This record gives sequence, C-alpha cells and structure tokens, in this order.
Amino acid sequence: MSLTPHGPGFSFLDAFEVTVADREGRGRTWLDPALPFFADHFPGRPLMPGVLLIECAAQAAGALWASTLAANAPAHFILAQVAQFKIQQPVKPGETVETDVALENRFGDLAQFVVTLRVGSIEVARGRLVLSQGQ
Repeated sequence: MSLTPHGPGFSFLDAFEVTVADREGRGRTWLDPALPFFADHFPGRPLMPGVLLIECAAQAAGALWASTLAANAPAHFILAQVAQFKIQQPVKPGETVETDVALENRFGDLAQFVVTLRVGSIEVARGRLVLSQGQ
C-alpha cells in the first residue's frame, strides 16, 4: 500500500509513523542516487532540488492528515500554500531525509502544518505548509 496518492516515480515517503495521535508524525525517505533529477541538478555535485524538499514535507503532512480521518474517508490532499520554508543545508543523493510534521490548525478543507526536515541530527529545512483536501 502506498503512503501517498502519487505514482512510484513521485513518492517521497518510504515510511511514516504517527508520533502523537491526530497531531504529530514522522516521515522518512531515502534518496536513491539513481533518481533522474540528480543527474542534471548540478552535474558532478548533485543536490536535492528545494522544491522536492517541500514535496517531501507536503507528502508527510498529507500522511498525517490522512491518519486523522475515518478509514473510508477520501484522503487526497494537494499543496495549497507554502506559507514559509527555509532551506538551511544541502541534501545529497544517498541520504535519508526525516520529516517531522505537526498539525497546527484546521480550517474546514484546509490544514496548516509545521515541518522540520533532518538528515541525521542536522536540520536541513523547516517551514509551514497549507494543504487542501482535494476533490
């Protein structure tokens, strides 16, 4: 079972666990050096594109929100807003990104999350995202 509604080529969530029921969770993804974007995103010095770090965070936020819904409820979410996001360190092929996500507010079909991404003990990015419950 996939953790996201994405196809395998665009899923950035290998594992997800709820750490505080209905409020917090942690996602994890290993960045396979063979992923196609690494070949061209700075050849010879590949880095994870920042927009894909945001996607990692959004997918973890979606997994957390889905965990709060009834088993038969549709769990399709889309990124509605990047309210704030700061990349602090580069992320390289072969690294594992852990994303801590916390549900901050819910506004009907919208939910706001605080996200922190780490590689090992190093914080690489943090921000605030809003997801929309898609149709």
